[in-house]
Amino acid sequence: MGVPNPRLIVEYLTNNSTTFGPLAVDGVIGDASSVGWSWYSRYPANAFFTLPQGSVHNDRLNPLLTHIRITYVNDATGYTKVVFRGRLSDPDESGEDVVWTAWSYLSELSLSRTGYRTLYQDKLIGTEIAAAEWGLAKTATYSLFGHVATGTVENPLALDGTTPIKTDARFGVIDVPRLLLMFDLTEIGRANTVNNVTFEITRDNPTFNFWKNKGSHYGARTLHFPGNIRDFRFVPGFAGLRNDLATIGTSAGGGAVEIIKTDETNAATYGRRQDVFTIKTLAGIVGAATEADAQQAITARAVKEATQLARNISVDVRPDLFEPFDGWDIEDTIAVEIMRGRTAIDDVYRIVGARGVLDAQGYHPQVVLQLPTAA
Repeated sequence: MGVPNPRLIVEYLTNNSTTFGPLAVDGVIGDASSVGWSWYSRYPANAFFTLPQGSVHNDRLNPLLTHIRITYVNDATGYTKVVFRGRLSDPDESGEDVVWTAWSYLSELSLSRTGYRTLYQDKLIGTEIAAAEWGLAKTATYSLFGHVATGTVENPLALDGTTPIKTDARFGVIDVPRLLLMFDLTEIGRANTVNNVTFEITRDNPTFNFWKNKGSHYGARTLHFPGNIRDFRFVPGFAGLRNDLATIGTSAGGGAVEIIKTDETNAATYGRRQDVFTIKTLAGIVGAATEADAQQAITARAVKEATQLARNISVDVRPDLFEPFDGWDIEDTIAVEIMRGRTAIDDVYRIVGARGVLDAQGYHPQVVLQLPTAA
């Protein structure tokens, strides 16, 4: 059959017993019947490869100890890029083959636990909470993150675009996985703002970053169908539309009060579509005279978000026309044009995920897109 192009090179590396990080390359897998990789925004990514039961590599791979690096190579264009890096997990064995799975280092934040009743009163989200929790995760005895560098940690900004968000006098954590805490901190930073707050452990020279507004516009190219998109799956998101939200807030006198906000224009089009929600602890609201005023503003913002269609798209791209991380990365935005039958899309989307699978039929890449929420 010859060497496939593009192709994926799977290397496995030995484990450093001191830092739990990768050391030298121990082998290169050349007999996999299929290989797949993924990389996502704020979510752990995984990869897999399928080996025959008789492969010599099976005995050299050690769950939780062996590290995996997958490199995309296109000999026709000369383009090479590391697309996945992580640690090996359990094998799934059958009589014919063994499917090995690996998870990105970001997933190991789910195995790192915050403290019991640790208070972060009146603290900055990035430099005083995310940085502190990352430092504790990295320096713990037998930490899984001894090999991960500490990069940039920034403070999310409030709706005014200049005021750093701070916690109140009651904010703290109680025995939760640090992955969940980091995700929640980014949600707090995104709420009621236009900032794309995110965190990551990078693929190249693994580094932890906490960004106040990550991503740029990839203007060199447009994703379009027909063209560099081979196929697509698009769900507009009408089923999730809500235009009337209720929550329980605090009245000016300190009692409980129901807060209701409605988008009358949207309701006039689609009918009144009601739901309930919980006010987020922090939402980037500044300048409110009272807590009650802030809760009113938060609820109004929530209605605005709930009346926007999700419009997620998964596109199968042509590998020779849109190679992985070639001038773009997760969190960047890109123009998307899809005109086919009833589907008419002409907008700017955020790239929130990428994945690829190599099998006997060739290499099959996908890009996951999400319409950014308007301010």
